[in-house]
Amino acid sequence: MINDRNQFCFRLKQARQEAKLKQEVVARYLQIPTSAVSSFESGSRKLDALELYMLSKLYKKPMEWFFNERPDYMFIANRAQTDADDPLIAECFKLLKSAPKHLQKSAAYGVIGFLSER
Repeated sequence: MINDRNQFCFRLKQARQEAKLKQEVVARYLQIPTSAVSSFESGSRKLDALELYMLSKLYKKPMEWFFNERPDYMFIANRAQTDADDPLIAECFKLLKSAPKHLQKSAAYGVIGFLSER
């Protein structure tokens, strides 16, 4: 988990840039001044929970993405490469990766939840 405020602010800016949005567009979406977007990306203004939620929707990132140094989906992808020599596990990862984007994370959490109960 990210403990460093600067890293969190970096992730906010990174997400905006990956979404190819200008600060002005984000400001209009949040109904705040453009300077406020610049301020929370630099760390001089705190972001409230509702703003972060709205940004996660706008940027199409799960909220956890802003806090994890390495998002969950990266662990899944790396694990799939490691276990590719086991055909059953490889097939499971292949199915997860080919599932519709909106179902991938839920399916993965389902498997993790099921296996961690054992």
